[in-house]
Parts: sequence; structure tokens; C-alpha cells
Amino acid sequence: MDLNSLFCNLNGLQGIILERSKFSDEHQKLDLHGRLEFSKSRCQKCSNSFFELHQWQNKSIRLPASGITQKVVLHLKYPRGYCLICDKVQPAELKFIHPEFRGLSCSFVEKAGRLMEETTCAAAARIMGFDRKLMWKIDQWRMKYLKQFYELPKDLDVTYMSADEVHFLTRRFSKRRHPFSSKYFIEYVTNLVCTKHSKVLFNAMGRDSIALGSCLKQLTQQQREDIKFFALDMNDGFFKAVINLCPNAEIAVDRYHLVENMNLVFNELRKDEYRKAKKKKDQFQLGMLEAGRRFILMERNPTLSIEEQNMLGKLKMLNVNINAGMLIVDYFHKVLDQKSLRKFRQKLAQWYRLVRDSKLKIFRKFAMKVRSYRKNIEAYIKSNLTTALSEGLNNKIKVLKRMGYNYTNEKSFRNKILQRCGFLNSTYINTNFLFWHVSTPQI
Repeated sequence: MDLNSLFCNLNGLQGIILERSKFSDEHQKLDLHGRLEFSKSRCQKCSNSFFELHQWQNKSIRLPASGITQKVVLHLKYPRGYCLICDKVQPAELKFIHPEFRGLSCSFVEKAGRLMEETTCAAAARIMGFDRKLMWKIDQWRMKYLKQFYELPKDLDVTYMSADEVHFLTRRFSKRRHPFSSKYFIEYVTNLVCTKHSKVLFNAMGRDSIALGSCLKQLTQQQREDIKFFALDMNDGFFKAVINLCPNAEIAVDRYHLVENMNLVFNELRKDEYRKAKKKKDQFQLGMLEAGRRFILMERNPTLSIEEQNMLGKLKMLNVNINAGMLIVDYFHKVLDQKSLRKFRQKLAQWYRLVRDSKLKIFRKFAMKVRSYRKNIEAYIKSNLTTALSEGLNNKIKVLKRMGYNYTNEKSFRNKILQRCGFLNSTYINTNFLFWHVSTPQI
């Protein structure tokens, strides 16, 4: 293979003869001058050979940079000829020119697209030395184009699944129904996550049973039946969707959401006791129960100095309700630490007695909530499945949204989630053919 053919193959060019080149050291720009032979030319419409040459045309095409070059431009001379099938003069077929972005080669668009799978459009534009707005259009087109090839891996293990919502956009109502109605409307995206692969499989707008149901319906019936455990937060809509569509799945409520609810209950108790101390003008309890110290009261193993430990012991002696609340919170952690169902049930029964003996209404109400979710907590004990992966992916999505200075197009946002956190990228979809040719018409 000669140097001309090698360079053409590396840049996805077909049938081009390079005549000369010029490199600018100052701008690191490479100008190539090439020609498409008339004998190898085909009609753009019907792909048949030309009968006779009509004229030659010139066109500049951007190629991907290589080596130390920052910009590579091909100045192409190609024929227009008379086609007997079309019965008129037609331009020659140039398969390596992108049909959507006519001034760019397919190899340039694909290289830019793969770069934008890992970084922002602005960063890719700086690396490629191109306009960032056009790079954004390339990214949008490519995600939409790859969506037709999107499918889950054949070896996908769906036995452990989870789902969670992530904030998309906060909109302001143009008209309010009445003066006391909400000013804002918050939109969410629900993501269906495979915890074995740490990937988002599908997503949908909303955070209710319809949103999660539309995600689950995109799985096959066999895949839905193969799901054994499903980690969710305490969203009744999510529960309904999983119960209806996944007959063999046990729903697990993980300790993160349980402890979060427990801490909220304890914080309400702290506020009540703070108000009582304020009426009594008890300066010691006011200082110990202020909002800034609430985490010390709820922490399992606080690293306190001897003086702080003495002050905390004094607070427990003075305030019976706070002492009881701290014991309930600490024992609840021990309940969730159990590894077997038998020990979990024993510890949970003891925790119920502890709550009952405390005579604190706010904790009794929480105990009733725990009782209603008991089967789901037992599923967590058996599987040790949490929504930690979903929360981690949510954090990645939030970073992605901040890097893009927020999204307003829901389809673009959902596709970007699948690209960065799912299987909608060149790692899982073979896009090598896009370096040479993109079939038309486009979707």
C-alpha cells in the first residue's frame, strides 16, 4: 500500500488521488489538494457510471486532525457528468462527505462524536479546533442516529435492579389557578438501573408509576420475570409499577431512606424540645439543642472531646425525651446492621418495645411506617441491595447537567443520560462504519 492510499484509508476517503499538500508551521494547518477520477465516479442519485463529463467542481472538506496538525482541509476537485438513467447532469457521489453536515467528512463527525461521549461540546470544540455550536448539533444528531441501533447486551444480568428519579427542570407557571397555588412546576426523569452492570437501561419523564412502567415495558417479559430484587425509595408509584410488571421481584427499601426518615423524626423531636427550653429560658439546653448541633445528637460514633462528652451526658440527664430519642435512633441502626432474618426480627421486636416504652408519639408514628414496610426491609436484609448505585449515577447526571449549563430539551437530556451512563455509545454500539459512510435518508 502506497502513502496516498494509506492516508486516504486513515481518513475514510474513497477513490481520491492526492496531488499536493501544504503545511503551515505557524497555524499548524495542513491543506491537501485531491481529485476524484472521472472513470471511478458514480451518479449521486442512482450510483451508475457517467456517460460523459460535463464539468469539474471544487469543494473544501474538513478532515480530522492527526499528529501535530490542528486543522486538516481537503480541497477536492470532483466531476459532474451526464447520467443516462437520470437523463440529466448530476454531481459525482462522495460517500465520505457527511450527508447532514456537508462541509465535513464522515471521519471528522465520528471522531468528534466519540470525543463528546466523554467530554462537553465546548471542550471537544477546543480540541478539534471547531465551532462549539456545530459540535453540539453533531452530538444531537449522532445520539438520535444511534438510538435506532440501541439494544441491551445479550449477557445482561437483570436479577438486581433499582430505580430513582433525578431533577430535570424547574418551570414557572405563566398563569396560576389561585393566589395560594404553587409558582413552580418541577420535572423529573426516572432512570431504570441495572445494579450488576452499574448502567442506566432506560429512562422516562416523571416520577410515578407511569414513568417507571414505561421503562419496565421496554424489557422483555422474560427479563421482567428474571428480576429477583428491586431497590426503591419509599415512592408508592414505583412500588405499584414493580408489583404490576415484575411478578417475581421482591422490593427492597434500603437503610439510606429509612435512616433519612428516622433522622427527620428525631429532628422534629429536637425542635419540640428546643421550643420547650426556650419557654423555660434554659440556656444550656438551648445551646445543646440548636440546629447546628443536631448532627452530634444523631451521629452513631461521634468523635467528641471529654468536655463535649460531659455536656452531652448532662443533656441526657436533664432531658428524658432527647435521651430516649437518641437510644431509639442508635438501636434502629443496630436493627439494620443484622445479616440474618431471625436476628433482624428479634432486634426489630425489641426496638418496637423501646419505642412503645418511650411514649413519644412522633416515634410511634414512625414505628407504624416501619411496620408497613417490614417485608421490604426484610428484602434488603436478604439481598443487601441498596439504591447507592442509583444515587451515584444521579450525582454523575447532576454533574453532567451542570457541565452543560442545564438542559431544556427533555429528549436531549434523556439521550445524554443513556450516552454517559448507559449503552448509547461507541463502547457498546459498533460505529466503525460511520468513519467511511453514513446511509441516507437519515432518521
